[in-house]
Amino acid sequence: MNFKEIFDKATYKTKLDFLFAILEHNEKLRTEFLNYIQKELQETDNQISYEDFKNLINNSQKEYQDQLEVIDLEEPDWDNYTPPHSGYIEEWEALQYMAEQEVENIFDGWKDYLLDLIIEQKIEEGFAELIAIYEACLNSDVNDPYDNLGDPNEYFVDEHKKMIKYFTGRVSQSILHENTMQNSIKLFLQYCKDECPENENYPRYFEPVLLALAEKSGNPETILKQIDNSNIEKKRLPQLVLLLNKLCGNPGNWLKSAEAYYLVDNKVAKKLLQYYLENDIDAFNITANELFEKDKYRWAKFLADKISEASGRQLFKNVFSELTIKDAKIEYYRRIKNILNENEKEQLINTVYNKPFKVEIFEEEKQYDKIKQIVEKNTDSWDFPKLIKPILNVYPDFCFETIQKKALKTIENERGRFIYSVIAEWLNLSKLIRGKETETKEIIMNLYNHKPVLRALRDEFKKAGVIQIT
Repeated sequence: MNFKEIFDKATYKTKLDFLFAILEHNEKLRTEFLNYIQKELQETDNQISYEDFKNLINNSQKEYQDQLEVIDLEEPDWDNYTPPHSGYIEEWEALQYMAEQEVENIFDGWKDYLLDLIIEQKIEEGFAELIAIYEACLNSDVNDPYDNLGDPNEYFVDEHKKMIKYFTGRVSQSILHENTMQNSIKLFLQYCKDECPENENYPRYFEPVLLALAEKSGNPETILKQIDNSNIEKKRLPQLVLLLNKLCGNPGNWLKSAEAYYLVDNKVAKKLLQYYLENDIDAFNITANELFEKDKYRWAKFLADKISEASGRQLFKNVFSELTIKDAKIEYYRRIKNILNENEKEQLINTVYNKPFKVEIFEEEKQYDKIKQIVEKNTDSWDFPKLIKPILNVYPDFCFETIQKKALKTIENERGRFIYSVIAEWLNLSKLIRGKETETKEIIMNLYNHKPVLRALRDEFKKAGVIQIT
């Protein structure tokens, strides 16, 4: 039996006794329960008004802005600095850590306050404080002469986004009164209408909060009516409208909303594609192609496990060509290599700038002559071992001579353990060439017995297994 079945079978007295025992021994849950009951007993007339909501935002914003503007990025307080680790830290890096820690401490205090408001069932006030902090992040004037935070306002907004995630997570875990949630949404929509009617992105920024509240609500129809009455275009809250139509149990309106907003919101687009994939494959292909052309790599990643050659050959080619180029993974190329014509293959390969990956493709195609050409042009590349390895036993003479020449030239002109370890790597490749074992052993011993003696080289040869000396 699942939880719901077990819960339904339990007697009312068992449930009540269990609830009382939990509340009696858990102070936090007991406080939430008492606040919930108290809120339920309140009349709607006692809810926070819009005027109070707006005043709270304005007054709190000034306080939060003052706290941010007190941050001193010119003369930092070293006494309050806690290094992130015990190792050596450059002064510039320490200054950056110090600035970030100071901001983190401020935001942590604000998060604690928001949590208290949620526990006290003061969701309207919590939402107002969240807005006030955002306004403070945007409007604070903080001088950052050493660029420790980059753009301070952008840094603050990034921290605020984390705070929204924290707030919504706590809301999702809490038991909230319906009136409180409905009023919070109503007040926010009114605020957007009155205070920032020209800012189309403002509602979208706070949409995660609205989504968390809507998920908890038992009356999604009322929230939809609130949006209609707010004069805020529904396309400014596409995920919320989609969720509300789903919660209302109206699949027709859900589909209309998804089809109306999929081009303005990627999450809506993903849900629409999933719906089409299950219900209308022709619509899926049309929409997938449209979205792919809009942002090729993003949608290629999403579509990779949802498409097949049978369902749409051209889309299949396009998606895996994009992934082949951007992710440089041979498995993507293998998905399409047999359905690409020669011109398409050539165009794709010409678009690949990662030489080791281009070598992988040529190896897959058994075009070893092209790998040889790449090696000839890139003998000084750091990727030399990856480039030459596939043709060691296709062109043994060429590969041995190339490695030998490269090793001898390097030992003549460069010194150092790192260089010796690289030479050792090349020689280990030479040992893989069939028919060149004797010649390879000879060059290894010549280098090992180099005059003057290079002790570090000998050590690196031993470490790499190039030579075994007992």
